[in-house]
Amino acid sequence: MTLTEAKVEANQTNAQLSTGPRTEAGKATSSRNALRHGLTAATKLLPTEDPAELQVLTEAMFNDFKPLNATETALLFDLVDFEWRLRRAAAYEAKILSADAPDFKALNNMSLHAARIKRQFSATLKELQNLQRVSRGQREEQLAEAEAISKADRIRNRPSTLHLYGFDFTLDELKQWSWHKDNIAYSNLIIEEEGEEGDDEYANIHDLQAA
Repeated sequence: MTLTEAKVEANQTNAQLSTGPRTEAGKATSSRNALRHGLTAATKLLPTEDPAELQVLTEAMFNDFKPLNATETALLFDLVDFEWRLRRAAAYEAKILSADAPDFKALNNMSLHAARIKRQFSATLKELQNLQRVSRGQREEQLAEAEAISKADRIRNRPSTLHLYGFDFTLDELKQWSWHKDNIAYSNLIIEEEGEEGDDEYANIHDLQAA
């Protein structure tokens, strides 16, 4: 649908009332600020534990899950906390078993504690994964809408109006997403048109390599 000047003016007015990022990507950027500035998770370190090791774990899990909003980030910090405490439990168990007279009562208590944390980890992981499926779907819709607005901007030869509609995607982000989407579509077209012939050719090459 063609963007009217009245619509643009209305969105400019609304933009004046903005209180922060509206897209999931923007919210994620804000929520990850704490990670860049240091440890703010609920995990409490013991005097003998290394903050750098916890930082490495936190960053690794953020790289694995790449949260898109503050809620996902909070759940991810919970997972970091659970994982850290499970590692602590394993170290404590090893300490008990290495003693000359192992305290099996303490070992049993620690095992029960670890089992409870594992259940919490599994439940939180499931919740995060379900939330991320929804978040990814919403982000795809937002990217498609932002791409349409960006194309209209280029057709009218005007500066980007993405921010007027509450989007904070950069043009590079849109370009990368568009390239990825088009590449997938083109690959599917190749598979549809040449799939069977290509599969036979691949099988022949595989047979020759195996021989």
